[in-house]
Amino acid sequence: MRASDKARIRHRRIAHTLLVVFSFSLMFLGKADVSALRSARMGVADFVAPLVDLVSAPVRGIETMVQGIRTVASLRAENVRLQAENSMLKRWRRRAEILESENRQLRSVAGAVAPDRRRAVTARAVTAPGGAFAHTVLVANGSDQGIQPGNPVVTADGLVGLVVDVGLAYSRVLMISDINAQIPVILSSSSWPGVTVGNNGPFLTLQFVPEEAAPKVGELVLTSGHGGVLPAGVPVGRVDLVGDEFVRVRPAVDLRNLSYVSILVGGTEGVAMGDLDLEEYYTPLPEADESRLFEGMNASGERQ
Repeated sequence: MRASDKARIRHRRIAHTLLVVFSFSLMFLGKADVSALRSARMGVADFVAPLVDLVSAPVRGIETMVQGIRTVASLRAENVRLQAENSMLKRWRRRAEILESENRQLRSVAGAVAPDRRRAVTARAVTAPGGAFAHTVLVANGSDQGIQPGNPVVTADGLVGLVVDVGLAYSRVLMISDINAQIPVILSSSSWPGVTVGNNGPFLTLQFVPEEAAPKVGELVLTSGHGGVLPAGVPVGRVDLVGDEFVRVRPAVDLRNLSYVSILVGGTEGVAMGDLDLEEYYTPLPEADESRLFEGMNASGERQ
């Protein structure tokens, strides 16, 4: 046998031997105890875990810090946005309150009915009504809107008063509660005539009522239309109290809370408004008289 053949046979035997050893190794590993492998793996994990935790702690800290910075920036942006929204909502709220107030005030004249041949001009009350000595109110409409002395002033509830002074853009209204106001009226149920007179208070006094008239509490008092200046049938008030010597009337309009009124323009054809004697409807206040009532000598001999 040649040497080359012997070497080939020897190499083949070594290969077979290695295959057999590898097969037995695989069989041994397949039969090995799995719990031992698990224990070894856990031991390695116990050794590596502290190192991993030590390395990951700074990373987690950095991530937390970055997340906090992002949160603060987001909260700051949200705060700016909410402040802008809050400011805008406050402006809208103020605007809504103004519109609600104007709407409530305009409803007081929206139902005012203008009699035939008269035109209603809505006017805003400029000064607060009422006072210690005169119950008048200044309204923001004047001769530029055709307002004239003697024009009635009403709301949806009834008569407010009478225009007595007119300027270019403003007019002064004498209210029915003024002590100088005298309004010709009738009782709604019996049509007995009378005159309401103000007393600078919350009530009116019904005067010049015929003796046979019997006013009742709650009875409506209307304008009679006497003289043609005031239209007939406008509510003035209701009888509030009937005494032996007087009849008290509560005004139909809350004269203490006037915001908008309607001025009835026109409807006075045949009435000479230029020569109108408004003293039938109110008594002007007397002019100041500075004349001396008494003259004589004082203690020092001087004339006074």
